[in-house]
Amino acid sequence: MDLKKLLIIGTVLIAFLSSCKKEIIPNDNIELGKEYFPLTKDHTIEYAIDSIIYNDFNKSTDTFSMQFKDVVGESFYDNEGRESYVVNRYKRQDDTYLWQDMMTFYATKTNFRVEVVENNLRMIKLIFPLKLKTAWAGNIYIPAQIDDKLKWLWNWNYVYAYINQPFNTGIANFSNTIEVIGINDSINNPEQFPNSIANKTFSKEVYAKNVGLIYRELTNWEYQPDGSRYRNGFTTIYRAIRSY
Repeated sequence: MDLKKLLIIGTVLIAFLSSCKKEIIPNDNIELGKEYFPLTKDHTIEYAIDSIIYNDFNKSTDTFSMQFKDVVGESFYDNEGRESYVVNRYKRQDDTYLWQDMMTFYATKTNFRVEVVENNLRMIKLIFPLKLKTAWAGNIYIPAQIDDKLKWLWNWNYVYAYINQPFNTGIANFSNTIEVIGINDSINNPEQFPNSIANKTFSKEVYAKNVGLIYRELTNWEYQPDGSRYRNGFTTIYRAIRSY
């Protein structure tokens, strides 16, 4: 083969390889899922809160409803030098009441995860990139020496149950959401087995794209047959009303 033909073949190969290389998607363009937890100043979500409280002392079951409002505040840098945000939570009985200060917590979003510090408890709420069935130890920062009342938060194994699916909170529809199951443990049912120990711990959170947390269901109760023979604990459900 003469030199001229070799040069032509070489030029064609270089052009082909260059065109292939341009089609490779850089890592920076991969959708991590960070838009499911927006952190920008003044971003606001209002929630309807419904709770059931089981009291084994007086064998009562009480229900109550109220509203929360979470508002993203100023940013700051945490002790690891990561940009974080203050989130201010307000509460009211219903639309006829004024909002009142309730508490402040903190949120940090990196390229790899979202951390929330609430009541001095740090939890890894999401990890990136999003991948179905991915699991992680979301409560790993909660120390083993914690108060006995919070030991039910130990050893949770968070998992993505679904990604990019529609969800109806019972108040509003959201077209693109992800679901995180934090824990789903239970033993027996007191109504079926009144003479056996029973308990249930369940956590489910749903996040909507460009909105954030839109649904949370949290349950923790226990039942002792040799005691009051009544449940002790709670179930609380958050449902997003609106976001702006």
